[in-house]
Amino acid sequence: MVFKCPICFGGTLQITSSIELPPDSRSDEIAVQILKCSKCGFAGLGVYEETRRGELDSESFYHRGYYTDDFTLASIEKMIGECPKPKKSCCKCSIHSSLAFVNKFGRWVWLEKIPHKETFELQII
Repeated sequence: MVFKCPICFGGTLQITSSIELPPDSRSDEIAVQILKCSKCGFAGLGVYEETRRGELDSESFYHRGYYTDDFTLASIEKMIGECPKPKKSCCKCSIHSSLAFVNKFGRWVWLEKIPHKETFELQII
């Protein structure tokens, strides 16, 4: 899947690594992604959440990019790389446990702890 880069506007932004997290009280699927542009070198964080709750055949998703600093991004990329099963939301490794943090209502809130600036739209090319 290729997206439009928010910096150079090329259709060259791709997901280079990803980790699937367990469902929370709102979303059936949650993924934290590393996004990189092969044209200008931009890198950012992606978050994908999908829910299939509600009426039959109803689903909705949220897929946004987050501007974050290089250190934070490199740390998250390293964590994803250290997980033995990043495509398995049921993985019980320490990386999954750390990233799958939820509040007392069962809502995934890990992203609130990550320093990030504004978000950007992930436009599929």
